[in-house]
Amino acid sequence: MNEIHLIKKIQLGKNSFPAENFYSKLNFSFYCGNGGIKHEVILSFETSVFLKDLIENGQITIETLAKHQVSKLENLKNDANLFFYRYQLLHPKECNNTYLIIFHIDEYREYWSFFIYGIFEIEPLTNIKTLHKNSL
Repeated sequence: MNEIHLIKKIQLGKNSFPAENFYSKLNFSFYCGNGGIKHEVILSFETSVFLKDLIENGQITIETLAKHQVSKLENLKNDANLFFYRYQLLHPKECNNTYLIIFHIDEYREYWSFFIYGIFEIEPLTNIKTLHKNSL
């Protein structure tokens, strides 16, 4: 099984976005890790997968995620917290980069939002068993 290697984190100006409900979709854009190309992705519950799957399959470690500031190590070590994290992979046609987007859809006092923990440029992957067909 391929291990995911994080190359660099794409910095975001804003990481929280409003949503109508848990099944909402977020049209999200960010700039390429190599320069000025704007990439667009639709984040949603339906097109994402639990980050826990990558960890359990040995494709990424919680230590790597903590090192790259997805969350604190103690939060990632808590199995109950791992169900909050979801991911999507993106391989845009405009460039040869592959991105791992880690996010969560949350409700607080009847307000829903998407929270993006990180967008990471990763080494290109040829075969990830847990890839959701809509992730790329």
